[in-house]
Amino acid sequence: MKFALPKFSRPLPKFKAPKLRLSALRGQASSRKKFGWPKVSGPNLAMLNAGMKRARLIIGAGALGLVGLGVLGWLVVRPMVTKPQAAAAETSTAPVVAASEPAPARASVAAVGASGATGKPESAKASEPLAKDAGREPGEPTAAPSMAPSEPEQLVRGLQDLEERVAAGDPGAYAEMPRRIRSTASRFLALPRETWAEKRNARALALFLLSGGSSALGRKIYALHTVVASEEGLVKGAIAYLDGIDCAERDALLNLDPRALDVALGAQMAFVQSILMANYDRAKAIARLDLTRLLAPGGLLEEAALRREVGLLSETAQFDKFAELSGQYWSRFRRSPYAGNFLRQFVAALARESARIKVEQWAQLDELIDSLSVEQRRALYLVMAHNAAIASNSAFADLAARRALALAPPDGVDLQRALLYRAAANVADPTLNGDLLHGVDRAKLPMGDQPLFDAVSRVLAGIHRAPEQEFSGPPPGAGDLSGGEFARTEADLREADATLAAAQKSMEANKR
Repeated sequence: MKFALPKFSRPLPKFKAPKLRLSALRGQASSRKKFGWPKVSGPNLAMLNAGMKRARLIIGAGALGLVGLGVLGWLVVRPMVTKPQAAAAETSTAPVVAASEPAPARASVAAVGASGATGKPESAKASEPLAKDAGREPGEPTAAPSMAPSEPEQLVRGLQDLEERVAAGDPGAYAEMPRRIRSTASRFLALPRETWAEKRNARALALFLLSGGSSALGRKIYALHTVVASEEGLVKGAIAYLDGIDCAERDALLNLDPRALDVALGAQMAFVQSILMANYDRAKAIARLDLTRLLAPGGLLEEAALRREVGLLSETAQFDKFAELSGQYWSRFRRSPYAGNFLRQFVAALARESARIKVEQWAQLDELIDSLSVEQRRALYLVMAHNAAIASNSAFADLAARRALALAPPDGVDLQRALLYRAAANVADPTLNGDLLHGVDRAKLPMGDQPLFDAVSRVLAGIHRAPEQEFSGPPPGAGDLSGGEFARTEADLREADATLAAAQKSMEANKR
């Protein structure tokens, strides 16, 4: 059987779609109501108008404020953002040259290190270009910011990089320094004579002279008569400084303001001025060394400035600053090849300071002293105890002597010295007994300490000597003058009477 749809007997109804009436679109009036604003009249209309005016004023004021803020940002904020960017771009393209240390009358940095507090300057690291506008003559053209460093500037900068390694304790760099100075001097002589007609090259020459170059090199280049006129005084002053000539050209260096020069040249000049001022104005010399350290942090110039300043401060009453800078040097430059010079200078300075150091001040140097070897500490404490005891600084002498005693090996000379210095520190203390020299053998003491032993012994004998007998009883023989002493007294009296009688007779005869 096949499937089929059912058949209907009646036909299906027909559906018609409803007609849409769009009378409004055909221009006929619509029966629906249109939307409109309510009609306002009378007092309500006046209030509405006032509100609208206030709204328009507020909107206008806000718009003006936004415009003003935009103008302010354009005039103030934009230059603050763009100027550092321009300065950074100029710095990145400007010529960079190093500054070297002043070192009169020496051929290498080692000579400066060996000179200690009175030595000549050493070099510094600086990153600013030499050819700045400072000191520029009116009408003189300036170098373009993008100008590459000249060969003299590059040579000085290379020398300065080497000196930075020396300050960090690189033995290879220290051995290379004399050869580098000689090769730089030879290259300076081989440059065309027109090289020195440019200001930045003339300044590089002056910096090299003050960083280990010889005055003979400066004289040869100056004799070419091509050094730019604005820098002739600087070059001549550097030559006179190296030769130790007391002349107007050298004194002219004192009139320069290091802060008005480039950072590199300013640091060098401040160091040179500190050396020239040290003999007649100690305070200004110390201030110039402070400025040197500020302008040239790190490197060999700061190392030399710290060593010199510690030496100068030891001759003043500024112990706190002396202790601070000593600790700063030892924490940063103890690997320098010149650290041995610093230690010798430091010990000599403490020997002078021990006459006035207070016990509470010494704590500032504990960290530095504890970093030294046992032998160094023992030797330092013995020197200070000896000087403090002689200067009657008893409290500090006792402190130093006790610390030396704790570090001294048994049955050694240092043990005898420590015991002697402790006794000398406490010899005037009435609370102690007279056995302070117990354990001290005079024969074991060095020849220089034996007079101190004798002096302490005499003082102790005078202070702690027991009386022979009580005061209440007369000494033996007191009041008994019948013996030989009484006879001698009577004879002396008779002789005196005879002499007076003879003199009286002579005076009477002269009157007649």
